[in-house]
Amino acid sequence: MLYRQLTLKDIAKELNTSVSTVSRALKDHHSISPEMKKKVNDLASRWDYHPNPTALSLLKNKHYTIGVVVPEIAQNYFSIVMEGIEDAANQAGYHVMFCLSKEILQREINVVNTLLNNRIDGLIIAPSKETVSHEHLDCIVNRGMPLIFIDRYCEAVPASRVLGDDYNGSFSAVEHLILTGRKRIAHIAGPETLSNSNPRLSGYLDALKKHRIPADKELIVHCDLTQASAIDCINRLIGLKKLPDGILTYNSSIAFQVMPVVKEKGLKIPEQIAFVGFANEPIISYIEPQLTTVIQPAYDIGWEAVNLFLDQQADEDYAATPKTKILPTQLVIRGSSVKSSALHAGLRHA
Repeated sequence: MLYRQLTLKDIAKELNTSVSTVSRALKDHHSISPEMKKKVNDLASRWDYHPNPTALSLLKNKHYTIGVVVPEIAQNYFSIVMEGIEDAANQAGYHVMFCLSKEILQREINVVNTLLNNRIDGLIIAPSKETVSHEHLDCIVNRGMPLIFIDRYCEAVPASRVLGDDYNGSFSAVEHLILTGRKRIAHIAGPETLSNSNPRLSGYLDALKKHRIPADKELIVHCDLTQASAIDCINRLIGLKKLPDGILTYNSSIAFQVMPVVKEKGLKIPEQIAFVGFANEPIISYIEPQLTTVIQPAYDIGWEAVNLFLDQQADEDYAATPKTKILPTQLVIRGSSVKSSALHAGLRHA
C-alpha cells in the first residue's frame, strides 16, 4: 500500500494558512510572526514532518528543462500544442523534453519517472485515457514542482490547467446542427475517464435543452478512441430503427473513421446525416464532404501552459493556488453539415 508523503500543504490546511506562510515559518523568515512560527514548528514536530531533500534541491537549482507528456503526436492537435510549448519555452531560455504515453497509464508512469530522473523543473501533461490513478502526478505536486495539465486533467490533483472551451465548442456545434434543421442529433462521446468528454457531453445536452429537443440515451455512445470502437459506435447508431440526422463526434479522427461507413451504407452526408467534429486535423481534408469542425486553440494552449509554469517558478504563492485558463474555440462550417449550395450562398454560423 502506498502512503502519501506529508507536505507543506497539509500543515497549511490544518492551520488555515497559506503554503508560503508555512514555508517561511519553517525557514524562520522575518516576515512571519513568532506566534505563527511556533504553531507551524509545533505541528511539524508533532506530525514528524521532514522537507523532501529532492524537492529542496529542485527548488534551489534550476535545470531549465520542462518535461512534457502527451498521449500521441499522430493527431495534429497535440503536435501544434507541442509547438506552442517549444516556442514559449525557448523564448524563456528553457529546454523541453517530450515523451508519449500512447494512452497507456503504465507507459505514462514510466516516462514521468524518466523525466524526473533527468532533473526537470516542472511537468506539462495531457493525461492518458487510462489515467484514473494518479500517484505519479501527486508525486510532482508533493515535490513542490510546477505541474500543468493541458487539454485533459485529473480532478483530484491540485494543479493548474490550460484547456480549450469544450463545453461552448460542443454547444455551438449542436446548435448549428439544430439551426440547419436537425432534430435527432447523436453524440459519439469520448471515454468517460477523460475530463474533456464530460463538458462536450454537457454542451451537447444543453444545446438540445435550449431548443426543447428531448435527449435520447440511445443517441449517446462512448468511443474508447480506437478505430474498432468508432466503427462499433457508428454501426449502433445507424442500426437504430430511427436514424440520427446529425452526429457530433468527440474528435475529428472519429469522424474520419465513421463517415466512410455511413456512405458505404448508401446514406448521404449531409442530406441524411450531418457531421461535426472537434479539432482541425489534416486527415479530414481526405474525406468528402469536408468536415465541419470545432477548432481548438492548440498552439495557444501550449504557449499558455509554459506561461503558467514560469509564473509558478517565480511566485511561491501562485504555485500554492492552482489556476485554470479556458481558451475559446471556433466553429468552422463545411460541407459535412450543410449542402454545398448553402455554403456557396454564404451560410455562416451566427
